[in-house]
Amino acid sequence: MGLYDYLKISASKLPLSDEEKQIINDDTIWQTKDFDCILTTVEITNEGKVRYLDIEYDWDDNVKGGLYQLDGQLGGMVVKEQNWIDIEYHGFIMFGNTVNGIEYRFKAKFTDGILVGIERVD
Repeated sequence: MGLYDYLKISASKLPLSDEEKQIINDDTIWQTKDFDCILTTVEITNEGKVRYLDIEYDWDDNVKGGLYQLDGQLGGMVVKEQNWIDIEYHGFIMFGNTVNGIEYRFKAKFTDGILVGIERVD
């Protein structure tokens, strides 16, 4: 399947049946390949804007059970800082996932940085 990015969106924004709304909630994480595919998190906010989680990492020699080596030192990467960055997105974002054995795919349309619609894709 390759790499992708994670996408978060409120389930209330998705075109779902009442039964599906019992299964899919705001904690459901979707996958998309419409960005850099570096396993970052993208979010469609309740206001209909797109933003991504920008994370800055740092090396820590004191990470217990460090599996990586940098300049001869065992350790690991730790989050130094993280911030949400707004994107003025214009176009379509395809996203989906399999929930309880059922594949769900959606296409979200953005005009001038604002969500204007989401449709289900078979």
